[in-house]
Amino acid sequence: MEEQFFDTVLNTGIFGSLFIWLLFTTRKKNELREKEYQKTISENQEVIKEQAKSFRLLSSDIAEIKQIVKKGRE
Repeated sequence: MEEQFFDTVLNTGIFGSLFIWLLFTTRKKNELREKEYQKTISENQEVIKEQAKSFRLLSSDIAEIKQIVKKGRE
């Protein structure tokens, strides 16, 4: 399929050749960019998980402090 497309474009001249070259280089760059985005998203997910864990611990600590303060007022 790609060979037929490539042959057809080459038969149309320099502008066809330029188009096909731009198409393939842009596609390749987009694939690399997408891989980097996926890597960044994965790293961010790990950070979010760690923050969620910290917030749960912080929440339980705050609940304990509230209980201590409440008992101190009684």
